[in-house]
Amino acid sequence: MAIIGIDLGTTNSLASVWKDGKVQLIPNSFGEYLTPSVVSIEEDGQVFVGKIAQEMLLGRPRQTFREFKRNMGTDITCQAWKHRYRAEELSALVLRRLKEDAERFLGEPVTEAVVSVPAYFNDDKRCATKRAGVLAGLTVERMVNEPSAVALKHHVLEKDMERFLVFDLGGGTLDVSLVDAFENIVEIQAVAGDNYLGGKDFTQVIAEDFCRENGLSMAALTPGDQALALRAAEQVKLGLSEKNFVSRRVLLEKGEYSLEMTNQRLIRLSGGLLQRMAKPIRRVMDDSGTSWEEIDRVILVGGSSRMPVVAQYIKSICGTEVTVDDSPDESIAIGAGMAAAIKMRTGELQDVILSDICPFSLGIQVTGDRFSPIIERNETLPCSRTGFYTTVNDYQDKIHFYIYQGESLSASENLLLETIRIEVLPRPAGEVRVAVTFMYDINGILDVKISADGENWHRVITNRNMGLTQEELEDRLHTLREMTLHPMEQERNRLLVETAGRLYRECPVRYRGVIERQLSRFERELKHGNDREIREAYVRFSLFLSLAEQAVNNREETGRFDESFWVEDDTE
Repeated sequence: MAIIGIDLGTTNSLASVWKDGKVQLIPNSFGEYLTPSVVSIEEDGQVFVGKIAQEMLLGRPRQTFREFKRNMGTDITCQAWKHRYRAEELSALVLRRLKEDAERFLGEPVTEAVVSVPAYFNDDKRCATKRAGVLAGLTVERMVNEPSAVALKHHVLEKDMERFLVFDLGGGTLDVSLVDAFENIVEIQAVAGDNYLGGKDFTQVIAEDFCRENGLSMAALTPGDQALALRAAEQVKLGLSEKNFVSRRVLLEKGEYSLEMTNQRLIRLSGGLLQRMAKPIRRVMDDSGTSWEEIDRVILVGGSSRMPVVAQYIKSICGTEVTVDDSPDESIAIGAGMAAAIKMRTGELQDVILSDICPFSLGIQVTGDRFSPIIERNETLPCSRTGFYTTVNDYQDKIHFYIYQGESLSASENLLLETIRIEVLPRPAGEVRVAVTFMYDINGILDVKISADGENWHRVITNRNMGLTQEELEDRLHTLREMTLHPMEQERNRLLVETAGRLYRECPVRYRGVIERQLSRFERELKHGNDREIREAYVRFSLFLSLAEQAVNNREETGRFDESFWVEDDTE
């Protein structure tokens, strides 16, 4: 049975599998590889995932969610109707859709996946990602860091022996990794990142500038108008990847407004974001003790790396060749598929070794809220390290070990993973010597062994519940199983209906009747037509919406509307 690779992205998600001697991307029901990481929930519990949900952002902003990956491993929830959903539950619905796509593509059940995660995800976020897999009906024993997946893809396909930097800027996160690739080994040497920096932030900057220029407040807009402003900002951001000046007309409830942007202006607006991108690069170079003369090239991946302002800025601070990946949206999924093949020991990849590192330091709290690292960040995995400690109070008979993950000198500012209590013979301070051994493997499992007075205590820290009882987890699993994904065979028709609804909101009021009549005609065919009539109606309505989309886009860009299209259609 195949193990699939999944890139669970902030903006888009996609899956891959090793098949017929190569990695193949898995298409969704629309024949596309990218599935938007958007979830919309109906009151009856029916769930829409992907393109249809994306079209629902304008019409159902309170029940439609995106960019929830940033909240993985936190207590932040989204409310739809009477229920609240954690980020891993929404992610599980995306994974379920990818799982169904894979089963249709392979013609067999899919029960296991290798899922990519940002290299800078901490233990809470990684555990939440694994739990999302469980909730989706997938076993996720292995996770692969996103830049590691990219490095694996490049080395396997190009077979070059080189040292390179992977700069991965996605929709919501940034990862930077230093990679040494040689023979059949891909070795990660250092990682750094920012879990709250991505293309979403550039979109937000453009939207907020649009509001300021037009005397509006983003916070004061209705949810629907906020969605319209963000959609226009996203379109402007994408447009700036192809030309230096982009303008849009944005139709909000209070009137019609103009959004204009150049790359030069975006650079000025995004100065703080660009400076944040430089910090992980410097940290990786400093941690590894590497100079730019030792780096062969910098590879930019992630959809947001297409932005000229990003590529230009990275070129300005890096002292070596900078290239944009040939498939920045797909590279992580391809690498995840290769990691799945390695796990299965399949074909030509069975001898490839992908080593990874510990992204955060692991240690314990000592006197004065000090953090004492036992495994330092950027140690190659798997690894085993031992720290030695003594009692600090006379005749104490118990010691509490608080195990943390992080880089702060103050233990309490790091992430608490576990607490272990041991009993020792009461003696004067300093006479009880304790050895604490951490063994950390490539799957993120931390094995802790504590030895004192000839006694041993052992604890394996993995798949923590993060404050949820097993009963609560079972309840969430039952709730998600009760929610039904919209049938794939009906998705094409439903997408047209939702697209028509979005265009209705975006076009001038006097032309909305045209869309309404065309939509009513299509819905009558769906209800009363036979298979052939429904197919013909689909083609006609699809062509109409395509032309309507062009007309609306042209109006948003130029301020002019193609009257002839609407008048001609209205007199049919």
